[in-house]
Amino acid sequence: MSEPVADVTGRRGPCHRRFLSLLVLALCWSGPASATPVPWEVSWCGTNRLGVAISDAVHRRHERQLARERAVRGAAAIAPRASRSGNVAVLVDDGGLVVPPDAFDLEGGGVQFTSSRRGVRIAVAEGALDGELGGKVTLGDDESLPVEFADGFRFPFFGHTYSGMFLNSDGNLTFEEPEAQSDRELGTFLSGPPRIAPFFADLNPETAPEDGGVYLRRAADRVVVTWRAVPGFGTNERNTFQVTLLGDGEVRFAYETVRSRNAVVGVSPGRDSKLDLLDFSSELPAASGRSAVAERFGTTARIDEFRIAQAFFAKFADAFDHLIVFADFPLDLGGGFAYELGAKNEIGGIGLSQIDYSADFGSHGRLRAFVMMSSLSHFPDDPDETFLGTNSTMDVLGQEAGHRWLAHLHFRDTDGKVSDALLGRDLAHWSFLHDTLASDMEGNEIADEGGGRFETVAATERYSPLDQYAMGLIPASAVPPFFYVTGAGDIRPERHPEVGVAFTGQRRDVTIEDVIAVEGEREPPSTAAPKAFKMAFVLIELQGKSPSRASLAKLDRIRRRWESYFHEATDFRGSVDTRLLKR
Repeated sequence: MSEPVADVTGRRGPCHRRFLSLLVLALCWSGPASATPVPWEVSWCGTNRLGVAISDAVHRRHERQLARERAVRGAAAIAPRASRSGNVAVLVDDGGLVVPPDAFDLEGGGVQFTSSRRGVRIAVAEGALDGELGGKVTLGDDESLPVEFADGFRFPFFGHTYSGMFLNSDGNLTFEEPEAQSDRELGTFLSGPPRIAPFFADLNPETAPEDGGVYLRRAADRVVVTWRAVPGFGTNERNTFQVTLLGDGEVRFAYETVRSRNAVVGVSPGRDSKLDLLDFSSELPAASGRSAVAERFGTTARIDEFRIAQAFFAKFADAFDHLIVFADFPLDLGGGFAYELGAKNEIGGIGLSQIDYSADFGSHGRLRAFVMMSSLSHFPDDPDETFLGTNSTMDVLGQEAGHRWLAHLHFRDTDGKVSDALLGRDLAHWSFLHDTLASDMEGNEIADEGGGRFETVAATERYSPLDQYAMGLIPASAVPPFFYVTGAGDIRPERHPEVGVAFTGQRRDVTIEDVIAVEGEREPPSTAAPKAFKMAFVLIELQGKSPSRASLAKLDRIRRRWESYFHEATDFRGSVDTRLLKR
């Protein structure tokens, strides 16, 4: 991929920082490895349709950081140590596979964004807050307030001109619509509405002191919004910062005291925009195209998926569809348990855009998916033991490997409109209310008991016929009709699969023809699509460490069981070969 960030010429302050986040993804270096069983609260899959774009931006910034550090130290590049244990690849970190935390360091400083038809310029700004705060507004936790600008004031932003905005309690402004997501990560920052985020974090103005809260000043030449001593949700960490909008499109952030440490700072055109990640302390001034520009501050580290894959392919053959990666050290995915990054998709008709990041992963067009399976210690010794809600290790791996094809299908409803009612969380998993016959891609097997009464009777056990169609294993003619339920009260589509949940609602039947009417025919069709796949299992280890025999044996058990599980879960139509091949 080309490097879109240019004009990185200035330098201010030390460079000991770095970005965190693939939505909800992070590495944790403190404390012992988690023991099983893992709490249900951390069972979320972190896969997101923008994940690979975010990871690519993380990687590009990480490469610049490593280049600066080498220039300072006069050190040459050091390759990770790659070896094999049977059919498991082992990569020992060289100091470049892990991206260090990015501690917030803008207190007393500021950032300025100036937009033009060619893009955005970013520069250091004065950190002093405008003393004219205006009036205090009533804004509760996770609330938004529509704001009309003063007469005559208009604000240009990424090619559009606005006469008003939404003031959101969580440290940001949006245009066109209020913030509707509870996630304050880069995925929301990119996919939501156009956004200005001086400190996009989980803040609660309701718990601010009497003279604190959110203040708004609307003038003929500017809009000023100040978060004054606003705590992070559920904490006493008070934060004071300000954003100013000027009529020429200039945006200024200023920071006084900031105690919360996890936030996105930047501007975004929204609507699935591209992303440039910068270090606002060491890479300004800078220029970007019409992309979102941000820095993600956090207290934990994360891995660089691209460098891991590149290190793998430097030693082993470029002959794999999936890389399945585990860590041999404590790993905290910040609420997510595992995730998949799509490296390449050339398939049509499955609801996914066609992309090709394979070269960035070090592959010459073969790699399709990078799967991060968390810390090996999070998984039980028995790969078939249920330990995570309704999931075994095989079910978790079934979902993450399945994300190469699934689950993104829309359909034509009875009104002739495009519907996403089959989809649940992040529009990348099946809905709780979709009878998926217990697909690993979430959803449930739902028994229709008549009279509008339903109950979930199984979950996360297999790949359904609809799954297998999208995977290219069966033709459309082999997919029977299926259904979902509407009007189920407080049963949300995003809910995790669960057996034994009874609810009422209205059944809605769907056919594969309804799906094809929106997505088009699968291309290539099942007659030409591969049925056998090669997947490599990789264990990453900390710098200076070596994996134990127990860890290697455990991962090898998972690897061997995965071959038979995949065959069974696809009704013996698909197969996986996990044998490791050298270059």
